[in-house]
Amino acid sequence: MYHFIVNLNSRTGKAKRIWEDIRQELERREVMYALHVTKYAGHAIEISRRLVKNEETPVKIVVIGGDGTFNEVINGARDYSKIELGYIPTGSGNDLARGLELPADPLENLNRILESTEYWKMDLGCLSWDDGESRKYFAVSTGVGVDADVCRRALFSGLKRFLNKIGLGKLTYAILTIQSLFAMPPMNAHIVADGVDHNIRDKVTFIAIMNHKCEGGGVPMAPLADAMDGKLSLCCISGVGKLRALTLFPSLLAGKHTSLNAYLGIDFKEADIVLKTPFVWHTDGEMCSYNTVMHIECIPGAIKIMK
Repeated sequence: MYHFIVNLNSRTGKAKRIWEDIRQELERREVMYALHVTKYAGHAIEISRRLVKNEETPVKIVVIGGDGTFNEVINGARDYSKIELGYIPTGSGNDLARGLELPADPLENLNRILESTEYWKMDLGCLSWDDGESRKYFAVSTGVGVDADVCRRALFSGLKRFLNKIGLGKLTYAILTIQSLFAMPPMNAHIVADGVDHNIRDKVTFIAIMNHKCEGGGVPMAPLADAMDGKLSLCCISGVGKLRALTLFPSLLAGKHTSLNAYLGIDFKEADIVLKTPFVWHTDGEMCSYNTVMHIECIPGAIKIMK
């Protein structure tokens, strides 16, 4: 029995057509399944929480949506011993699918899931604040600075929806990045990773904590990141003015930024980041908190993904 959690609004509504193709294939193959359609932000959290409640054996959950829908599922079903996950990406960024090297064709993904006899045991990241009272898990990345502010702007901007409709969705992040870079106030951060103090980093452009290599629709923030090595990768650009930071973005897009003097890269299991003033944080491209003191840790091999 498979439980399909489907975000029909992903990819600006194109997921409806994708789900119809998948539904027909499931019926053709006489696969037992239940459909759970998300109706509002946070609904997948409620659905996955309900599916695993009081279950003794693992529940097979297949997520059809973007990175944000997958993020909601892992934040709802927090007892990961009770779930086996499949993923059919229908988002605009699809960085989780990119990291797992999933095929682009939805039916090919479905066949892979239905015929799966093996699993990836993928790490998760956990971002916590308020002395651990509040926490969110992430599959792809978390961060603060320009990338998080872009996520905030994308939520309230009609630009993303418009550009997605005309097939230019990736331009959204480029345009919003320029806006955020020049509108965002200066950020200073104190970073301690696995007990090593990295002092105050002034003029911080962003701090990205990566589980996979890419975020933002394919930007290779951490070209050597491995989501199954028991570590997260911290990437930071700091110490440069806004105009200079703008000139560094082509290097970032090409994955050539790791040799820059302004770049700090750290692989770690646990880290604390303290900001001088509150800034917005994201997890998997979704806003989660305005805060100054954050704790990040890697949960090794936390979830099983059908491959």
